Amino acid sequence: MAGALATFSPVVKTETLGVRVREQLRHAIMAGLFKPGEKLTLRAVAASLGVSLTPAREALFNLVAEGILELGGNGSIYIPKLDGEAITELTKIRMSLESLAAREALPNLTGKDVAEIRSLNERLVKADRDSNFKLLIEMNWAFHFKIYHASGMPFLVKTIESCWLRTGSYLNIIYPKFAETDRGIMNHAAIIQSIEKGDADALAQAISRDIEFASQAFHAAVAQEPA
Repeated sequence: MAGALATFSPVVKTETLGVRVREQLRHAIMAGLFKPGEKLTLRAVAASLGVSLTPAREALFNLVAEGILELGGNGSIYIPKLDGEAITELTKIRMSLESLAAREALPNLTGKDVAEIRSLNERLVKADRDSNFKLLIEMNWAFHFKIYHASGMPFLVKTIESCWLRTGSYLNIIYPKFAETDRGIMNHAAIIQSIEKGDADALAQAISRDIEFASQAFHAAVAQEPA
């Protein structure tokens, strides 16, 4: 094996513009900035991100290859739609993985981290009161992944991201109805309280409740979609 590897040329690590565009698109999808079934065009992506068509094409087709975006029969690229079974499966996966990430993160969270988590949630609550749902969704993503990144388990976080990439577009359509109750806000308050107490079991349960609450709204949204 060593002899075979010796024949390879050294790999120079570079980040192409296409990779940076792909990461920005991944973030936007996870943060719910697109709707299920929404069409993404090369020109619109390139114009929005201030790049040429080449990196936009590279980014979009990489996301298609990952299964994050869907390629239509006419070559168009779409945000995929989900059915009830897919949402149920993703909910079970998320509850397991995100509870694990929160448990692993808890011992690593510093006082500064907790203050930032509180600040993110305060911005989320204000966005909710102002009916600024775009900002609310963005703050929700930042709130959760501030916790998960503290797990020190990058592969786990990437796997969680892949689930959010598949459900993120549904965040876009569950508002404003999803904001009619304070359950989401209460779930976040329970998450913060559990972190401050250092209670891993309570934290895992609060994370799971938050995911389950969102899942109910996703199911309702799918049920209302035209066949």
